[in-house]
Amino acid sequence: MSGNLLEIKDLVVKYYTLSGIVRAVDHVSLSIRPGEWLSVVGESGCGKSTMAYSIVRLISPPGRIVGGQILFNGRDLLSMKPKEFRKILGREIGVVFQDPMTSLDPLRRIGDQIAEVYITHLGMKKKEALEKAGEVLERVGIPRDKINAYPHQMSGGQRQRVAIAIAVALKPKLLIADEPTTALDVIVQDTIMDLLESFKEEGTSILFITHDLALAAERSDRIAVMYAGKLVEEGPVEEIVENTLHPYTQGLLRSVPDLWGPKKIESIPGYPPDLRSPPPGCRFHPRCKIADDTCRRQEPVLNCVGEHCIACHKAGELLKR
Repeated sequence: MSGNLLEIKDLVVKYYTLSGIVRAVDHVSLSIRPGEWLSVVGESGCGKSTMAYSIVRLISPPGRIVGGQILFNGRDLLSMKPKEFRKILGREIGVVFQDPMTSLDPLRRIGDQIAEVYITHLGMKKKEALEKAGEVLERVGIPRDKINAYPHQMSGGQRQRVAIAIAVALKPKLLIADEPTTALDVIVQDTIMDLLESFKEEGTSILFITHDLALAAERSDRIAVMYAGKLVEEGPVEEIVENTLHPYTQGLLRSVPDLWGPKKIESIPGYPPDLRSPPPGCRFHPRCKIADDTCRRQEPVLNCVGEHCIACHKAGELLKR
């Protein structure tokens, strides 16, 4: 055993479409330690959500996991039989989806939806399960008397808290949160982040998926940056923010507004590549200001010094200094 709670090894996920094969996740390796908050950051379409959903085997046709391993406490999740895997999902691994209105059943009361977790995994009677549902509702900041409400009778922030309540009901070892603050105002967003952090303090590992590098930097222990299906930079949050090496990560930081300084916001020129036919060499080179012929011809490998890893022909030299 390596001591990691989760290890993603050389994961490859492809979507087989009529217009071509989309290389959504291309040989990505990551790990999460017990009680750690790891944020995966990148633009829309970079593969971060696909990677997260691979952990809980929610890749559906035309998508397919075609390579790699996902080890949870040393057990390969991808090789488990469905019955064995269902015992882990919900009990040891919880998932908070991006849009709670689509992940919650609109025709069932929220109390029944939370209670189902206790009934399914612990075999509780419905009355006892509803009592536990009321307790976990209060834990996420929703009054117990809302237990009979339907999802459409709640605000977006309340629905997201219900989704979190379902995910953490059995105190999982790993919580996967896929952009849980999207479309929420900043006050509710901060409340949700505080809630997630409270579970981390109780020992739950957090895999947080976001496009917002500033938001990730506030809470994370480590940050992994993905671009066009590849992992391009990874390291402790202080290293990623204060010693940023990859030109893409630098671009993400330059695009973050600074409310207390004269900083000028800069966008990254161009657009992410079509993953049916990604560019040769470094996939970021068409948008990179410092790319040279090597970048255009040769794909960079992920090099690490200490815990700071970088996949860039230029930045690799800086790591050695």
